[in-house]
Amino acid sequence: MLKVLTIGNSFADNATRYLEEIAAAGKDVELILGKANIGGCSLEKHWNLVEQCDLLTDVKPYNFYMTGAETCSATLKEALVSEKWDFVTLQQVSDLSWRAETFFPYIQKLYDLVRKLATQAQIVIHQTWAYRCDAEELKNYGITQEEMFAHLKQAYAEASKKLGCRIIPCGEAFQKARAIFNYTPDESYNPENVQPLELPEQSKSLIKGYYWRTGNTITGKAELHIDGRHGNEKGCYLANAVWYEMFTKNSILDNKFCPEGVSQEELDILKNVAHETMKEYGGSY
Repeated sequence: MLKVLTIGNSFADNATRYLEEIAAAGKDVELILGKANIGGCSLEKHWNLVEQCDLLTDVKPYNFYMTGAETCSATLKEALVSEKWDFVTLQQVSDLSWRAETFFPYIQKLYDLVRKLATQAQIVIHQTWAYRCDAEELKNYGITQEEMFAHLKQAYAEASKKLGCRIIPCGEAFQKARAIFNYTPDESYNPENVQPLELPEQSKSLIKGYYWRTGNTITGKAELHIDGRHGNEKGCYLANAVWYEMFTKNSILDNKFCPEGVSQEELDILKNVAHETMKEYGGSY
């Protein structure tokens, strides 16, 4: 029985989107997955919520998910003591992931809390990934995708060294896969002048990218949006494959699970990238 708890946000949700299904298709793996995730939640916010919950006992800010149990409202402390977790993951919110000065003291405080309440658990750090090269956020930050990755890689490495924790190298895997898929923005696509449901060529992307909201939107019209942060089916599978190897000691290469929307050719590339990245980072436990 393998028990993994995430303390994160939507990137942890991405990285575990298929994990239970991959584990079910694996060898001798029975997984209990717990999620103490809040969308957009930074390390600082996670810690502030811990302190708030200590003061206000009726506050339970986490919509706590656990395999085989009913999702419920909980505090982080309640999530930590709800099972004998084998692993607990920590991460910074993606938009601060490239700023090393935002990690401490909050990741240290959360680390100490886990050490106190889940003494049996190994704590690991989830390295998030850089945004898509055409993400609006990169323009606002004044950096490129490669620069964001270099900064976040260094920030996570520093945190890993200070805490003595291993890294789940999802960001590294994304960069390696990007070099193979070689996504480039569709220059023929003008988001200011398109027909409803018309999308650019983005099949080589690991990120969701452009999409349409339909139905009961604010304006009543179909609305075009771009998500330059979160993984699509390929990106989520890649992160999940890294997590699977990290925690189960099994190779992803012979795992039969394939998410809908991913071709066999793409699957083979993603498996190999995940496997080679884990080898580079010291392999599984």
